[in-house]
Amino acid sequence: MNIIMNNKWRMIKTTQKTLTLNSGVWGTFVKFGVYKGQLDAEIVIIDAKESLLMEIDSGPKKEKERLRMLMVQDCMLVSGSGYAFADDTENTLLAEKMDFTKSDILHLVDSEQANKAEMVYNVINPIVASLEDYNILPLNMTNLKNSVDAYRAFLTAPKNNADAGAGLRGELEVHIAKCMKILKKMDRLMEHFKENNHEFVTVYTKSRVIVDLGHRYKKAICDIAGVVKNLATSEFEEGVSVYILGDEKHGVKSDVGGFYTLGAYQDGEVVLVFEKDGFERKEVPLLVIKKENQEVNMSLKPIEPAPGE
Repeated sequence: MNIIMNNKWRMIKTTQKTLTLNSGVWGTFVKFGVYKGQLDAEIVIIDAKESLLMEIDSGPKKEKERLRMLMVQDCMLVSGSGYAFADDTENTLLAEKMDFTKSDILHLVDSEQANKAEMVYNVINPIVASLEDYNILPLNMTNLKNSVDAYRAFLTAPKNNADAGAGLRGELEVHIAKCMKILKKMDRLMEHFKENNHEFVTVYTKSRVIVDLGHRYKKAICDIAGVVKNLATSEFEEGVSVYILGDEKHGVKSDVGGFYTLGAYQDGEVVLVFEKDGFERKEVPLLVIKKENQEVNMSLKPIEPAPGE
């Protein structure tokens, strides 16, 4: 998955866990339960496809290494006996061709490793009958030829793995889109829980936040969290902008339950800002300390309309 899909996938799994833990709240809501079942089914499919994709991505590396080491092993077996025979028979030319170590062949690039092993086969195979006392038989030559061919075939067919991976990634995106569509319907049904199950609404809304953990973003050194209310009505206030002065790009908005979580990216004294149209802006001095999360709750005062408005 790409970074965007990974971020969505983490959110989907987090939301699923939240829904499961709070099944006692929505358990009698028939349609909500149907959507939860659909979500679970999609997640099972995604888990299976993601595992398969990981095998496709990592499998070729393992298979290549297996084939390479098998070829090198067969090559060293034959070349070692070939060198001993060449030295005993004072065949200097043959000895030079067979005089290399396993490290020598492993330091060559892929195709050159195959070329080296194939050279050993081509040189030794015609004289294999002379190497019986050196424990080299026709079967050893067949094994070397087969291992070279298998390694070469693998090197020339990487596109098949790439195509399979691309297809799976496309399927994953489709199923993640289905999960997002299901969650959107569940979002709309959360209105039924606001009055009597505020805590559930809060944790659900928090779980639905897509957190970007991509490598392009710095990691927050701590979190600032809290609840924002309407001072006049004591009701939880949604859509309040919360940010650290000078770092507006990391700002957040309070959810339907008035809850917010803000990451702080620099320690020291900062000013925490709360603002929303129709309310007085509030600024709160705050000391940010690395790895020390803080809770800051706020009640915003509505702006009184001017006379005649």
